[in-house]
Amino acid sequence: MVLSTIRSTFSGWSCANLPAGEGELRSWVHEHNHGEGVDIVIDALGPGAPAESFLDAITTLRRGGVAVDIGGMMERPPLDMFSLMCRQISVLGSLWFSTAEAQDMADLAGAGVLDLSVFEHHSFPLEKINEALADLPARHGGFSNFISVP
Repeated sequence: MVLSTIRSTFSGWSCANLPAGEGELRSWVHEHNHGEGVDIVIDALGPGAPAESFLDAITTLRRGGVAVDIGGMMERPPLDMFSLMCRQISVLGSLWFSTAEAQDMADLAGAGVLDLSVFEHHSFPLEKINEALADLPARHGGFSNFISVP
């Protein structure tokens, strides 16, 4: 379901999938990318994901590649800084957005300019916020929008 959402959202892009645990990621990437590493890895791993998954993804980068973390992985990955330096790999973090940027996005959505149809929306009354937080691991591959309604 998530892969079909990605394919429809980014039509025209090459998209392949290696299910977790079904092979060694670096070899698989090289097999599907003419023997080369990739330019960028975007890590959207959620809470509870093992750091090893992020570290495996970094090994797929070619020299000068960039790893961008936009996920909510809570485990701290032990990065091999010497290897990153020698391969000229950059690791970037991402803050979702500031309060002002969130307001700008809300204004765009309200004006019908920002298409949010790719998201599954889940609304919860404020008094059920704990149940909403418990459901976070069941989100639709990052395409879920959890809304607290006062």
